[in-house]
This record gives sequence, structure tokens and C-alpha cells, in this order.
Amino acid sequence: MSGGVPVNQARLLRPTRSMTSRLERAYRLYRRRIGRCRTENQLNRIHIALDNYMTPAEVRYFAAAVAEDTADSPSRRWIATLGGSMPINKVRPIEFERREILRGVTLYTADAGSTDQKTLIIGLAGLHHRLMAPTPWLLDCLNPTLYDVVVLRDFSRHSFAFGIPGLGGDFFEALSSLRTHADSRSYRNAISLGTSAGGVPAILAAILLNLNRGISICPQDFHWFAARLKTLGLSDERYTALLASRPRPFPELILVCGADNVTDVAAASALHGLVPAKLLKVRNCAQHAVLAWHLERGTLPAFLATILGQSLENRDLCATNLSVATSGASPIGGGYAGSRARSVASGPDSASPLKALPKS
Repeated sequence: MSGGVPVNQARLLRPTRSMTSRLERAYRLYRRRIGRCRTENQLNRIHIALDNYMTPAEVRYFAAAVAEDTADSPSRRWIATLGGSMPINKVRPIEFERREILRGVTLYTADAGSTDQKTLIIGLAGLHHRLMAPTPWLLDCLNPTLYDVVVLRDFSRHSFAFGIPGLGGDFFEALSSLRTHADSRSYRNAISLGTSAGGVPAILAAILLNLNRGISICPQDFHWFAARLKTLGLSDERYTALLASRPRPFPELILVCGADNVTDVAAASALHGLVPAKLLKVRNCAQHAVLAWHLERGTLPAFLATILGQSLENRDLCATNLSVATSGASPIGGGYAGSRARSVASGPDSASPLKALPKS
């Protein structure tokens, strides 16, 4: 997929005045930051960070704003690639907005509906601070009136073992404190989704927080994870005990890997032997970045609906037998029992993800 977002489509979006103000501030800050860059590497660092944080609305806004730049400008080439690969590229009446709660905690939500009618996705990012693909690509697949997404990032690159500054000093404290900002108990459904280094933490989070479902995409081998904790001077006992626990109700757990990636299959299979879960192997996929692999084939929305176990667009429809390239797995469907008591917690708005970048 290539090409930029059509300017006329970008202008179809009619955001609220406050949203427009935030989009304008974000773009002005972006221009100031790239104006200070002196090397291509500095530009790339900014663009990669923006890939990790932006919303679909910001992508369209930036695409329209740089439309008058020369065709070979770095800004225009970057946004053309990002916008041109949006899996749906649908302008919605209600859009996701980004709320930067803490440096490692970003909430994507829309000012529509109540949490007891929404699904919360708790994303635990890998070492590159993303869920295997640019964040706007994933958000583009979801109806903002039905989903809130909170992405957790570990800038220490130790699989959240040292927690998240501002939430807690270890994994358990940080995840428990997350409820002060995004309380999974207030949502109709709550799902953890972790990729790569965030894969094992996503399974642990689903058990710890009593979520409906936990999804781990290409996780690390748990024994390697436990050994890594010890090299950091930490004990693996609480992690091992949590993984072995069987609280009731127990979350539905999904382990995903590329069928042709020997290392990932071995790690996912080992984890499968330790915890009750469905093991989903993606046929003909040798890549570690399974979500990006599906995006390249135009099957990302269908695959997300399958692993989430529900429709991405309609509240009362569950995922059915979608044509996803998996082997050794039946379609993952069904709803979740019960709804959750309502309560709401949110963080302050942030003008731009550029605040999270190192100085140029």
C-alpha cells in the first residue's frame, strides 16, 4: 500500500473546536521540532515516535497540512507512507483523541458513550514502544464509540519489571494503579493485548486484573522472561505464582505466533504448556511482527476481530468465522458474561506526542 491521504478526504473531518485547537498545536510543535533537526536520523526519530503515538485524525490533519510541501519533502513522504497504509482510512463522525496520562501511559478515547457500553483494550507495547505496528493503523480498525485503548510503554525496556514511573515501581503495583486512570471494572469488556516483550505481561495482566480476555502476540518464552528478571536482581516468584494461579472467573487467553517462525512457535508453545490458552498459529507467516504481516495483506481488521472475539464496528455482533490465515485453531468467538459497574477516570489532554521525544 502506498500513496498519501487525499486532501479532500482529510477535509471531510469536522472536528470540534477544542479538537481542532489540539491538532493545530500538535502540528505547530511538529514543525518547530523538525525545524531544529540537522540530520536525517533526527528526522527519522521524530517520525518514528509520531508513528507510535498519533491518532487517525492527526494523520489526516497532518496530511492536509503538508499537502503544499514539495513532493520530496521528508514530512510529505513520511505522512504519505503512514496515511497511505491506513487499513480502513475511514473518516468517522466521532474520532479517537489522545490523552497523555503519564509518559508511559497513553489513553485513546472518544467523547461518546459510556464505559459500560465500551470495550477497554490495555495494550502492553514491546521494546519499540508500539503494538507491532504504528498506533494509528490499529486505531483505524476500531469504532471509537465502542472502544477505549490505553497503551502502556516501558522506556526501561525490561518488560515492565520496574513498573511505570508515576504508577508504580514494579509490574504489579503499576498495573493495579492503572485503575485510577482507566478502570477495567467500569467497562463492558476488558482485554489486554501485548506484543513481543509485552506478550507475557499481557497474559499476567489479564489474570491480575480479572480481565475478560488476554492476548499475547509473539511472546517471549516465560522461562527466559523469568531468568531475565533474575539478571536484573528481581525475583520471579510472584510472576510464576500469578501464572500458575487459577482465579474464577479465569480470562480467555489467546497466544498468537507465525506458524513459520520457529523461535516464536517454540516460545508460544512453551507458554501454552504453563497456562490454559488457545494457541493460534498464523499460516505462512514467518515474521515476528504478525500484526504488520496482516496489514500488508489487507487482513488486519478481520484478524483483530478474530482475536478480540467481537466485532470492531458493532456493539452486539461477535466475530464469526472470518477468513484469517491461521492453522490449528477454530474461530474465536463468543461474548463475555456480565457487564461491569460504571465508573470513569481520565487524564489530562496532551498537545502532542512530541513531548515524549528526546531533544533534537
